[in-house]
Amino acid sequence: MAQAITIKIKGLDKLQAAFRRSSGLVKLQLQKAISLSVALVNREAKKEAPVMTGRLRSGIRSKLSPLRGVIESTVKYGIFVHEGTTARTIKPVRKRALYWKGARHPVKSVRHPGNKANPFMRRGAKIAEGQVQMIFQKAINNVTKQLSL
Repeated sequence: MAQAITIKIKGLDKLQAAFRRSSGLVKLQLQKAISLSVALVNREAKKEAPVMTGRLRSGIRSKLSPLRGVIESTVKYGIFVHEGTTARTIKPVRKRALYWKGARHPVKSVRHPGNKANPFMRRGAKIAEGQVQMIFQKAINNVTKQLSL
């Protein structure tokens, strides 16, 4: 006849309790790390943004949702500054000719040389990368510390 053998594991109840609360704990720590990181990258991107009027810089915004953070330029031309533009011909849309203050005479078209890319958001993220790593390492340490209690 088979006999049951029981092995009592010390601390198993604490481990089970830690796993039960781990989901909320991990989510809380990750959201905090994401929030701090987004604010940091936002700040660095604003520092790196070129300034003529200040609209581009002030148009850099962040959005937070559960376990996600987004930093974006809300001005329409932000992508063109960041990624650059190719050379192109500009022609009138509503009139028969183009004219601007300082031009000698109206013209039928203008050849625009394009704009060089200025990846200010990418530079801001790169500058913040080391600090973001530390923020997430701290979050991981906090989770493991709290789970070991």
